[in-house]
Amino acid sequence: MVKLILRLQFCILCIFLYPLHLGAEEGKVTLDEVIREAKENNPEILEAKEKWLAVKSNVWQARTWPDPQFGIMWEDIPRGEFSLGEASMRMYSISQKIPFPGKMTLKGRVAKRSAQMAYQMYKTKEIEIITKVKKAYFQLFFIHKSIEINQRNKDLLKKFASIAEIKYTVGKAPQHDVLKAQVELSLLTDELITLEQERNTAEARLNTLLNRPTLSPLGKPEEWEVIPLKLKYGELEKLALEKRPELKGMDYAVERSKSAFNLARMDYLPDFTVTYRWSEMPPGTDWDKWDAMLMMDIPLWFWKQSYGISEARAEKNRAEAGYQAMNNMVLFQVQDALVRVDSSWRRVNLFSTSILPQAEQAMRAAAIAYETEKVDFLTLIRSQKMYQDAELKYYNSLMKYGQNLAELEGIVGIDLVE
Repeated sequence: MVKLILRLQFCILCIFLYPLHLGAEEGKVTLDEVIREAKENNPEILEAKEKWLAVKSNVWQARTWPDPQFGIMWEDIPRGEFSLGEASMRMYSISQKIPFPGKMTLKGRVAKRSAQMAYQMYKTKEIEIITKVKKAYFQLFFIHKSIEINQRNKDLLKKFASIAEIKYTVGKAPQHDVLKAQVELSLLTDELITLEQERNTAEARLNTLLNRPTLSPLGKPEEWEVIPLKLKYGELEKLALEKRPELKGMDYAVERSKSAFNLARMDYLPDFTVTYRWSEMPPGTDWDKWDAMLMMDIPLWFWKQSYGISEARAEKNRAEAGYQAMNNMVLFQVQDALVRVDSSWRRVNLFSTSILPQAEQAMRAAAIAYETEKVDFLTLIRSQKMYQDAELKYYNSLMKYGQNLAELEGIVGIDLVE
């Protein structure tokens, strides 16, 4: 009878050695969904977008001439009178300031480059937030997997404990085995408390990036297809130099500073003001008078223009140096991130093809050996913990691969596995 019960318990144990789906299916959330929601709702992205739209609206303003001026003047108002209708003559004028040819073109070019810079900063912020969203998503995925592994191992330990109790009652195992199983169960319960707290923190972090209330339910992250990165350093380097929005923005900054420098040199050239005036003559005069006037600015205080040119030249040199510094930093970041992506991928591959299957096989063998009394309970527990650790390390390396790949994509400026 005792052997029959042990056989039944062992059959149940073997079932629990296979991966299990725990309880009712939770709501799911995909990576594409959270990325789309972040693009639509994240306040930092929206702020950068509105800033770009505001700067973009300034382009036509910069290209447009100053507003014309209209004037009216009453002359010869009799002394003691305060009525404009008593004036013997009225003069109407309209004036337009005309910048020296080429100035407005350069101003428009400076404004256009500023708008292009603002757009690249907007895309930079978008990529920055998406990278954070991906890393938070993978972190949440790992925590959910850790909770799932914890609960599955608790169920497995309960079966181990049940078998140990039966063996203890018939004198086939010491009481120490039962107590050891109970201690391991308590340790898993303590670990679960920590994991649930970490899950709440991870959900709050991701909700913040999505501009949701921190306690909003997110659901369980779905499994994603793990695709190895096939691009080499040279290809990634070329892509980063072409696609990185921040680097493109620095390039536009250099072009803007060159246009601003040329504009500063044109300050030595005068602007013009054209005025047309019509005079309404006193009563009794049968003709009115038209006047035309052309005025020209005289850049007399030339040191002002000289300092303006010096300022523009320094700004141009600063922009060029900044671009080169950013170029060098991007190349370093690509290499550094690629090393981490490659390392984490090799760990994923090692665990999935070697360590994890071996640890599972060892646990199954230990369970069979324990049932036939060829190994002690401590060996069984060790094999179970070894398999649990292998699973956790596998999913941790999977999380690190996803996060490192997200960082590399943020550095390059595009999705690399599509």
